[in-house]
Amino acid sequence: MKNNMENTEHTKYTRLMAAVLAGILLIASIIGYIISQKMNKSGAVANHQPLTTNSAPLPTPTLIPYPTKGSLVLKETSGKPIQAGAPFTISLDATSKDLVAGYDVILSYDKANLERQSAQSLAPAFRIFTFERGGHLSISATKNVAMQEPVLFTQSPLLSFTFIAKKKGTYIFSLKAVGNESSKFVNEAAAVTYPETSDISIEIN
Repeated sequence: MKNNMENTEHTKYTRLMAAVLAGILLIASIIGYIISQKMNKSGAVANHQPLTTNSAPLPTPTLIPYPTKGSLVLKETSGKPIQAGAPFTISLDATSKDLVAGYDVILSYDKANLERQSAQSLAPAFRIFTFERGGHLSISATKNVAMQEPVLFTQSPLLSFTFIAKKKGTYIFSLKAVGNESSKFVNEAAAVTYPETSDISIEIN
């Protein structure tokens, strides 16, 4: 009888311990689940945080101008009043600091109201090629192969242009760069230099 009572007590104790362990495991599982959910949410928030960048403005690149050497000067040759419908001539003089093997000239003008009659080379050592563009005339010149003597411009007559104005007005002639084209000299080492230029205005009566 006594043994049966002891066995019954032992069985109750074993069941109680098993229930306690099961409860502990259940509570640990719940706590672990809650912690993992919090960590996942924290990670999701961190992943969706916008990336921060340095808000300081970037430095603006400084454009270094090309050095100028020499000059190209436009001038009206007659010095007299010009009438609409009558031809007039503009000349271009050049001064270079290096020996010249070739050059480019960009001449912009009002093509709607000015009609170009001619473009002639005044420097025998060079052969010119003219190209009509949208709002300007492009001229490229190369030194004649037969010309062995070095060429240096010193206020030298380079080109002449003859125009006729269709109506009265003030017209601007410019040697400024247009797009990728610019007025320039090329020396005998194939190096490019850029002359100083200025616009001129012609009054047509």
